[in-house]
Amino acid sequence: MKKLLITYVTIIFFLGQAKAQLSANLLLNSRPPTYLSDWGNGRAGSLLITFNAQRDINQIEYFLVTKILNESGEIIAQSNPNLAKTYLINTKTQILRMDQVLQLENLKFSAAIENKSNAGDMLNRSGKLPPGFYTLSVEIFQAKTGRPLVEKMNRRFTQLNYTLPYLLSPQNQIWLDAHTAQAAIVFRWSSLVPMPQETVKYRLNVFEILENQTPMQALRSNMPVLDITINQNTQYVWRPQLDFKSSDKMTFVWSIQTFDLKDELINSLDENTQGRSEPRVFGICNSKVPGQAFCGENYDWSNPK
Repeated sequence: MKKLLITYVTIIFFLGQAKAQLSANLLLNSRPPTYLSDWGNGRAGSLLITFNAQRDINQIEYFLVTKILNESGEIIAQSNPNLAKTYLINTKTQILRMDQVLQLENLKFSAAIENKSNAGDMLNRSGKLPPGFYTLSVEIFQAKTGRPLVEKMNRRFTQLNYTLPYLLSPQNQIWLDAHTAQAAIVFRWSSLVPMPQETVKYRLNVFEILENQTPMQALRSNMPVLDITINQNTQYVWRPQLDFKSSDKMTFVWSIQTFDLKDELINSLDENTQGRSEPRVFGICNSKVPGQAFCGENYDWSNPK
């Protein structure tokens, strides 16, 4: 019994020493990449493990347990300790990339998050966390005993909601002169707010509004007369092939859809927009006087004819 007690005390002393000899610092960007698969590119952060003992380093095997919690404290993703990769500490300092900490191949999303249509679909389809506030929890355990080597580390991070671009030019409900527009029409829009870390792509669509159509009907049902994707830039010069001089006036609706580099829609405050900025309408007026465009200041833009 006495021998057993001494052995037990020795184990406790050894674990205490191991815990004291190790320190860890979880360095997590407060706005890591939107895609969990991109957390290994260096912008998400890293885990720094330091062996503090002055004497020769004993080899210590360890594994990580990782959790992601939402703003309410619910666990939405958790690694399986039984499938965790084992690491060996045999140097004074060891640095793990954030994808190694995250253990994406060993990360199981909870049924609660999977059953939420928008969040679950986004996670399962692309590994992209929905906008919100999250906590990354990381624990380090000794491989042989399963005992913790350091205190649990919790770091908060954010996945942002963006304000979609605002369409600047052509201005809403403005008439353009057919002679000028035939040569070129300049489309301009604002950037995302806040400015994203990743490069974004803008899809510019222009639809002609046909007779007895509303602008929204044209946007939803007509084939676009212009459909082009612009990388990062917030301006496009359109040199239309349409004949604006064949009729007195033509009306159009235009909008911008914003995507990331993986062709996923950018998260916005209103998920129902599908990444599309609020559309704007404009008209082409075939004025008899070149350089002047006027087709009626009381024109009903909600139902152009």
